[in-house]
Amino acid sequence: MTRTELQQRIIQKLEAMESNKLAFLDSIIDGLNFYIQPQNFNFVSIKNDREKNNDLIKSLRGMASGSTLRSDEFARMKQEEIDWEDRSQ
Repeated sequence: MTRTELQQRIIQKLEAMESNKLAFLDSIIDGLNFYIQPQNFNFVSIKNDREKNNDLIKSLRGMASGSTLRSDEFARMKQEEIDWEDRSQ
């Protein structure tokens, strides 16, 4: 997609957007201009960082990642363990 085509596509989306969404988008653009220096911006680096973050998240899930145990069920089981330990003392 050429720069002109991309600009036209963005303009079409902006024309259909509600005022509150336009204001939000304006603040995002301001943030981009403030935090990202054009000479240092590297899409490949951002993609690699995103992939590293996804890998980290997957590794943190660990052995429970395939579990179908719901959090309320887990909490109930832990409370039963605590109650059992309290009775054992």
